[in-house]
Amino acid sequence: MEGIVFRNDSGRPCFSGYRKKLLDLDSLPFPAYEKLAGYPGVYKLPIFNYPRVPNGSCISSRGCPYACSYCDRSVFRRSFRYNSAEYLYEHVSWLNQRFGIRHINFYDDQFTFQRQRIIDFCRKMIDGSLKMTFNCAARAEHLDEELLHLMKGAGCWMISLGIETGDEDLLARHRQNPDLQMMRQKIEMIKKAGIRVKGLLMMGLPGETEQSILKSRRYVYSLPIDDFNLAKFTPFPGSPVYRQIKEQGELLGTFNEDWERMDCMQFQFVPKGIELERMEKLFIDFYKYHFMRNRVIWGYITMLWKSPDSWVRFLSGLRSFLRFAFTNRRMG
Repeated sequence: MEGIVFRNDSGRPCFSGYRKKLLDLDSLPFPAYEKLAGYPGVYKLPIFNYPRVPNGSCISSRGCPYACSYCDRSVFRRSFRYNSAEYLYEHVSWLNQRFGIRHINFYDDQFTFQRQRIIDFCRKMIDGSLKMTFNCAARAEHLDEELLHLMKGAGCWMISLGIETGDEDLLARHRQNPDLQMMRQKIEMIKKAGIRVKGLLMMGLPGETEQSILKSRRYVYSLPIDDFNLAKFTPFPGSPVYRQIKEQGELLGTFNEDWERMDCMQFQFVPKGIELERMEKLFIDFYKYHFMRNRVIWGYITMLWKSPDSWVRFLSGLRSFLRFAFTNRRMG
């Protein structure tokens, strides 16, 4: 049978090969959310990433057709499958009626890649009576004014965009369409539509230098984004850059392949030409100076009425936040 990973009689891992006919995602039942203890109350989204509670998350597609260096291609390769607009609307309707969900986060890699299904889904949301809001992630190439206007009307609260780095030369080594000017224009377009923007970045890609980090910081600070997440680059098995790092070794940097620590919260790979201690300092500074800017401070103050539950959670965990912000150490 195809699509199975197993150990043979001698204990060696084996793979039976990819399925020739991929599963129709609309044939799947909704996930058994009721088997999650405490759902939805104990499964809240990250603070300042939602307007209302209870909230939840779901995935409406599989895969990504792009070939960025840092993404795993071993499972979905470059395929892209998705639930239909009808299925998706039924899914969120069921979450609303069964669990009282008022806001949903779509964790799809490319929520808007199939444009027509998003148009159809948004029209169903507008015509329906759910009064739900949602977040999603998208590539800048697959957003336009008409679509954004429709998404806003359907309840889109925030869109996350993979910026990755503000150094265009470094970006060109790892991603297709490395156009930071286009990225800026699309972010401004999202803001004009009245939707929040979250930037997704990483630090420590092969080729990263102190100069590229500072350049990235200047670029990000110049954007009208509402929030950002800066991850510590991790070479995941199955990604092209993982193979490259394994093959070229110290020519690219040092890699401590400790799988228990490969969580994007620790620098397991350190690019050649920069010290780990300096990377840690630049990482903390990236966040620290972001939160010291007046526009950013005001943006979080407005969350008092835009996302009051986030402020309750933030204040209850303030000690842990301050420790991480200034020492880069998490609570044990």
